[in-house]
Amino acid sequence: MPDFSYVLSFCPQSGQDLDLDGLRGLAIADAVARARRGRGEAVAFAPVAGDDAPRAALEAFGIGYDWDAALAPQDPAVARWALWVLERLDAAGQLYQRGEEWRLRSGKLHGESEAALDRLAGWTPAALAAQRELLAHVDAPADGGDELSESLSKLAAAGWSVDNRKDKGAPEVHYAAGDLPVARGESWSEAAALHPRLTAALARLLAGASAEVRVGEPGAAAATWLPAALTVADRDSAEALLDMRTVARALRDAGALELADGEPLGPVLMHRPLRLKPVRRRPGGLGESGAGGGGAGANGTAAAAEAGATAATEPDPNDLVALAETHGPEAVRFALLHAAAPEKRFGGGADVVAYAERLLARLREHAPARIAGGADAEIALDDGLRRRLARWCEIASARMAQNYDTAALHRATRNAARLADRIVAFESLVADRRGTPEPADTAAIAAALTTLARLLEPLAPHTAGELLAAAGAEAGAEAISPPGAAAA
Repeated sequence: MPDFSYVLSFCPQSGQDLDLDGLRGLAIADAVARARRGRGEAVAFAPVAGDDAPRAALEAFGIGYDWDAALAPQDPAVARWALWVLERLDAAGQLYQRGEEWRLRSGKLHGESEAALDRLAGWTPAALAAQRELLAHVDAPADGGDELSESLSKLAAAGWSVDNRKDKGAPEVHYAAGDLPVARGESWSEAAALHPRLTAALARLLAGASAEVRVGEPGAAAATWLPAALTVADRDSAEALLDMRTVARALRDAGALELADGEPLGPVLMHRPLRLKPVRRRPGGLGESGAGGGGAGANGTAAAAEAGATAATEPDPNDLVALAETHGPEAVRFALLHAAAPEKRFGGGADVVAYAERLLARLREHAPARIAGGADAEIALDDGLRRRLARWCEIASARMAQNYDTAALHRATRNAARLADRIVAFESLVADRRGTPEPADTAAIAAALTTLARLLEPLAPHTAGELLAAAGAEAGAEAISPPGAAAA
């Protein structure tokens, strides 16, 4: 078992722009990493990108990378590992040269990957389907297929198994991913010759490794950071996931990794595309757990419409820069987590972002005057109303811990909003029953708001940090309780 958790996300590479889909995947991975750290776990969450990765933008959206541990495919550590394993694979006869490329004989490794798919736990159906599609399907040849014999010859030379019996109609091509290219040129033994697919896969595999592992001798390192605790990817990352699995097995066979079940990846969540539609946005209550709570768009839009008041239409709702400028980066982050389950498409309205903006703004307005001293405050259980508030906090803590364990961030955002509403409801009940709150009521509100801030930190780290500072608490210092009976 790994000594610590490794959470992996496919961040924008050098020269790529950050968009809604990319930010959604990063926010999911970041929230899970923060929740695990909040439980006291050591979590490696480092970027794999070029020097011009959008660091400032990612930090504005609350992506809590360990930037000091950033690893680019061109990093010397990656080249050292790559050359080490290629030397051993070449000695074992696993490399061959075709034209100007050196390739790894990947058929057996792909066969092992395919056989393992039915045994994998925690992979979403979309992630499994994408791997199967890569490993075996009827392939459209790269040259367009005008000359069938030429195309089949190229496929066979690339290491693919081709069934070309004339009585079976169109040929069936297996292992469509082909043999993995690992180097270019006359010799594979120079860092400059390494193929980007090999270095990209190695960089992602090594991103969770300690500095000692990276600079040490590759052959002396066991995979204390693998399998990854969670990998968040999109459909475009399917080939990269297969490359990681292929390279990891090659490293295993070369004696560089100890993988108990041959897999470098634990659960893999493949999130779906997200698109926003221009809608009319309307204000509502503090938590507004109903407004925007519909997830797939229809319910959230309908609930927002019921809130009443003046409407405004937003232009180009899928422009990430414009959304962040209009509503704030953290509102965009929260909205992308809130919109729908990660594996489901979302084509609802941009009111989900306006809803997130209102929720976070009202928390920042409502909580600071009430949360002071919350770090040391407790909810006294000698009163029925306060016992109810304590129970609400207990239920929210258990449910949200479970949400973080399963990467169900859409549920976590709703549970946070529901707790915010219940804290306000407690204040109203106290005012109705007692008129003036007792000191124990004031302490209970401060304690409850502090609990909310801690639970909110993986979802909206900047807002949660402001609230925790007002409470006299340190951000990220307290554990998020594991799921308990209250989550039932």
